[in-house]
Amino acid sequence: MNYIPNIISGLRILLIPVFILLVFNKSYYIAILIFLIMGATDVIDGILARHLKCDSVVGGYIDAIADKIMINTSFYMLFYIDMLPGYIFYITILRDIIIITGTALNHNNNLQAVNPIFLSKINTFVQFTLVVFCILFLANIVNLNYMQDIINAVVLTTVFSAVEYIYNYRKSFSYKNTKHTSQI
Repeated sequence: MNYIPNIISGLRILLIPVFILLVFNKSYYIAILIFLIMGATDVIDGILARHLKCDSVVGGYIDAIADKIMINTSFYMLFYIDMLPGYIFYITILRDIIIITGTALNHNNNLQAVNPIFLSKINTFVQFTLVVFCILFLANIVNLNYMQDIINAVVLTTVFSAVEYIYNYRKSFSYKNTKHTSQI
């Protein structure tokens, strides 16, 4: 039972190439369904992990990696087909590099639990919303009236969450350095 949330996160990763192929083949209705399923797996795996009391460090990393692959791949694909400006993809990648680098430096080769900040959860939701909106536009279901507003929300939440992660990493590094030097 403890492995079910990790399988659900793994399913999200496996659905990414399916989603990309559907978009490239202009099967937008099925693509949006697959993307919504991927979003649902992001919610379900967390709920199940807490409900079954099987949260794990590895599961937290699998979930975070699945989210990053899902969003970054989607943003790149939408940039590639000229649906999104490139800067959306680049600032998202830069933020994720900051998070990965900070996590690696902060944990000193010890695998520790992933603790996303609240703003990061909002950022993931807004990014997900942008991808959904783009696919709905490609399927001629919505118009572009609110596209710039959603893009602005993605930029703001991405930049502010990156700044908050940097602040938290600096605070953590300062604490570790103070703790280490005081023990000498």
